[in-house]
Amino acid sequence: FSIQTSSINDNDLPIVTQLISFDLEIYAKCDSRSISYILRYMPNLIRFHFVLAVGKVEWPYVAELLDGYVWKQMLELYVPCLSKFKFHMSIFKPLPELNLDIIGNSFAYFVEKYSNWHMIIDQWRINWIHRGK
Repeated sequence: FSIQTSSINDNDLPIVTQLISFDLEIYAKCDSRSISYILRYMPNLIRFHFVLAVGKVEWPYVAELLDGYVWKQMLELYVPCLSKFKFHMSIFKPLPELNLDIIGNSFAYFVEKYSNWHMIIDQWRINWIHRGK
């Protein structure tokens, strides 16, 4: 016994040319391919606000979302009219710690392209108390 699912044909999906502002909040596992898939149908987007909040992360899915070069490629390709881009990501990731300089430097393009674009990046060290038997 099997259940057939209909496949989605990309050519059947609507392109929403009237949409110029979009807020996307994700509270589950996500990768850049999924976000790209959404954005490609909004070619006239001017403002994009992205929120990602995940508990346990699965690398490399979330790692690519911390890469400014990935975002640059995705936004230039799918939303070329974009002039305002805000995002907030909260990610729980145990050790090893992330190299914040590498992450920050990968977003340098946005500082140059968008006037008044600011980036705050931080990481918190949480001390876990393990209770044994």
